[in-house]
Amino acid sequence: MGTIYPVQQAFNGGEISPLLTARADQIRYQTGALTMRNAVPLAQGPVTRRPGLRFMGAAKEQGAGPVRLVSFVFSAAQSRALEFGPGYVRVWMDAGLVSKNGQPYEVASPYGAADIAGLRFAQSADVIYIASRNHPPRKLSRHADDDWRFITPTFMPTQAAPGALTLGTLGTTPGPGNETYSYKVTAVSATTGEESLASPEGTITTTAMSSTYWVRVSWAAVPGAVEYRVYKRRYGVFGFIGRAVGGDTFFDDRNIGADTEDTVPEAKNPFTAAGEYPGLVFFWQQRLGFAGSDKRPLTVWLSQSAAFENLAASRPPQDDDGIEATLAGQRQNRFVWIEGDRTLCLGTEGGEWTLSGQEGGPVTPTSLQFQSHGVRGSEGVPAVRAGDSLLYVQRGGGVVREFTYSFERDGYVAPDLTLLTGVLRGRKVRAWAYQQSPHSIVWCVLDDGTLAALTFLREHDVVGWHRHDTDGVVEDVTVIPGGDATAGGTDTVWMLVRRTVGGQERRYVERMAPFFDEATPGNAFFVDAGLSYAGAPVTQVTGLEHLEGREVAILADGYVMPPRTVTGGGITLDRAASVIHVGLPYITDIIPTRPEIPAQNGSTLTRVRKIVGARLRLYRSMGVLAGADPDHLWDVLAHDAADPTRPAFVTGDRDVTIDGGWTDEATVLVRVADPTPMTMLAIVYDVDPSATSGGQI
Repeated sequence: MGTIYPVQQAFNGGEISPLLTARADQIRYQTGALTMRNAVPLAQGPVTRRPGLRFMGAAKEQGAGPVRLVSFVFSAAQSRALEFGPGYVRVWMDAGLVSKNGQPYEVASPYGAADIAGLRFAQSADVIYIASRNHPPRKLSRHADDDWRFITPTFMPTQAAPGALTLGTLGTTPGPGNETYSYKVTAVSATTGEESLASPEGTITTTAMSSTYWVRVSWAAVPGAVEYRVYKRRYGVFGFIGRAVGGDTFFDDRNIGADTEDTVPEAKNPFTAAGEYPGLVFFWQQRLGFAGSDKRPLTVWLSQSAAFENLAASRPPQDDDGIEATLAGQRQNRFVWIEGDRTLCLGTEGGEWTLSGQEGGPVTPTSLQFQSHGVRGSEGVPAVRAGDSLLYVQRGGGVVREFTYSFERDGYVAPDLTLLTGVLRGRKVRAWAYQQSPHSIVWCVLDDGTLAALTFLREHDVVGWHRHDTDGVVEDVTVIPGGDATAGGTDTVWMLVRRTVGGQERRYVERMAPFFDEATPGNAFFVDAGLSYAGAPVTQVTGLEHLEGREVAILADGYVMPPRTVTGGGITLDRAASVIHVGLPYITDIIPTRPEIPAQNGSTLTRVRKIVGARLRLYRSMGVLAGADPDHLWDVLAHDAADPTRPAFVTGDRDVTIDGGWTDEATVLVRVADPTPMTMLAIVYDVDPSATSGGQI
């Protein structure tokens, strides 16, 4: 039987588990890879090389203290990465670190080294609310890029209350006997509609009111108020009797009966002492929420509707009051993540829950219910929203689940997204962030300092894991929309990386370059901790002090230059170039799954075969090698006919000879080690089956 040509046309199944390597019937096997290192499977099917990491600057904290990168997104055009370190916050933009008066700008922070890892964040416009079980809730407000301010909310209404009341009587014919009347007044904000706390109580003892004899309640005007609400005591409760509008600062009580179903708001701040500070913060249904204090680990607090810093409530409660809800009858496994969806989704250390209003309505103080949706438990990593899906890390850190509503089950389910991959095997997710554009990818920091990533597009059933490493330890990741031309208007991935330079560990802030998709290779950026030069042709490249003593890879005007060692903060090129990219090299390896061959007499699963060649369908690729193993690699791409020193930049099909032996595990390794792009659309194998069952397949 002659040569057989099996094909793999998609790689979006990602790197599969070793336990799946006998399951050629599985779609994940057919679209997956045995190894996918520093390569990204795209939802459409191809696999492309991970972009390089651009050096943005050094973090302030270079010691053992923890540092976090936190996204701040006011809009797609105004996004920042905030560097939270012990006692400080700094601001990074696409152009670099924000400075003021020639110095890096920073704002003093109340959070020390012991607090950084546990901080949780929720943003509304120019304000980030911050939760920590070691501190009362705070907010960080942006007034300008070089003017950020920490404030500790009081969780009281922002509208000021009226002052002392003046009480008097009007009319001519009082009723019989004497009565004591007590009143309180609140102010309603003209801008937000928020009701203030009540004024001091005002009391008057007078003859009883009648139709011609009444009590007038007066007060001084309150700035910002559009109306006033008046309450009168009845059976020990202040109930509503009317309002003053149109600028009036008085109200005539003509013996109006108090409505004790509508009472004065009562001040409420449950976060005033150690042990009461919540560890989680979130927004849901136009309310700001907190949860998970040390003393009350299973309690959720929600602000008044559209009044984020107002937890006040009335008795009996009103629908827009602040809410307090406690998950009762459970082990004290605290809430570790909360995310709003059609319901409020909550993860504890022991299970998964939802909080919702009754019968599908909005949540109110009198209409709420908890429902259980599993007992797997969660790791202390915030859940991340990926498109329409909500992902969380299961307790233990090595399993990622999708918390999603099932119409068939009429409830939430949590399928395991890591079941068919080995990428997380023996490792734990410590931080993650979602990049929506240009490709739907969840980037995960693992406990060994490497990265795992998940190409995820639920509507097309794309679940593809891949692994990434750099010459250093990745400590954190965040994603913000890219607002400058270099980001191409897509989401940008920011990382905190600890690297060894000059024998010392250094902590750098780096930003992933855009995915490459250009007609020429000049702007291809495939180095880590890298920098670029664009200008008049030069042979000297400086400004590389952050890589002093390290050997760097170089792409200059689309040519791969010999590596150089950085000395005195610079390098010298063999020839002048005008567009230069310099940084640490990294290797991309792809080993597709073993090609399966149709057989006439049974399975070929364990039969030997020999791959004698392969044809790679490439897109805008350069510097690609392929072979049977790392010791037998060949150039897939010929050199440029016009310039033999320059590797070809190719879109199309290219053949390569595979110098492999007879084996039942015949595969092909595709590698890129130069600072060049690569996207593979398909691979077609040339398989010699002559040693398989006497040549009968």
